[in-house]
Amino acid sequence: MYIDQIPVRSKITISFDYVTKSTSLDAFVLRAAVSSNGSRSIVTDVVRIDGKIVNINNFRGKVSVRFIQQGSSRSELWKHVNVKYDRAKKEYIISTQKSSEKHERRKAPRIPLGVGATVQIEGDSRRRNCTIHDISVTGVGLRMEALNYKAIGKNLTVSFSDKSEFVSLDISCRCVREVNNEEKVKIYGCTLKKSQDLLDYIRKKQTKYYNTLKSSGRG
Repeated sequence: MYIDQIPVRSKITISFDYVTKSTSLDAFVLRAAVSSNGSRSIVTDVVRIDGKIVNINNFRGKVSVRFIQQGSSRSELWKHVNVKYDRAKKEYIISTQKSSEKHERRKAPRIPLGVGATVQIEGDSRRRNCTIHDISVTGVGLRMEALNYKAIGKNLTVSFSDKSEFVSLDISCRCVREVNNEEKVKIYGCTLKKSQDLLDYIRKKQTKYYNTLKSSGRG
C-alpha cells in the first residue's frame, strides 16, 4: 500500500524516534497530495497539545507512519517518511515514495507508474480517463473519478501509451477492490489478464524503478 492510498478521514499515528526517547502523535488524513519532489503524499490535520499546535518541523529523529485499516488486525507501516508543518494552511504534509512494509511482502510488489490511460468498463458505454497509479505482474491500480456504481466484479479494458518505452498496450483486467483516495477520486484495484507483451513491459519498469531507488539510496 502506498501512503496516498490511505482513505480520507482515516486516523494515522506519526512516530518520532530519538536516540533516547520517542514521541507519537495521532492525526487524521484530509487528502492525498503531490509533494514538491514528486513523492506520494498525504495532508493531515494538525495536533494540538494544551491548545497549541505541535510544530513537527522542530522534531528530530527517524519518522514513521502507521495505519490500521478498519476491520484489519494488521497495520501498514511506512519508515523514514518526510514530514513538514505548513504554517499558512495549518496542516501536516507527509511524503514517501516507498510502499508500506505489509505491501512489500506481497509476492508481486507494485511499483508506481503514473501513466495516463483510458478505460472501458463492462456495461458502461462511456470511455473514461484514468491514471495507472501502480502496477505489478498480477495487478494494476487505476486512479480516476469515483464511479456512481460498484465496479467490483466488472471486467475492464485499459488502453495506454508509454512514450518512454515506445509502447502502446491494451490491458484486460477485473476490478476486485475500491479505495477512497480523495473525496471524488478512487483507486480501483484490478487483477490482470496477462500477455507476454504486458509482462515484458512490467518487468522492464520494475527493473528501472528499483535501480532508481538503489542509486538514490532509498532501496
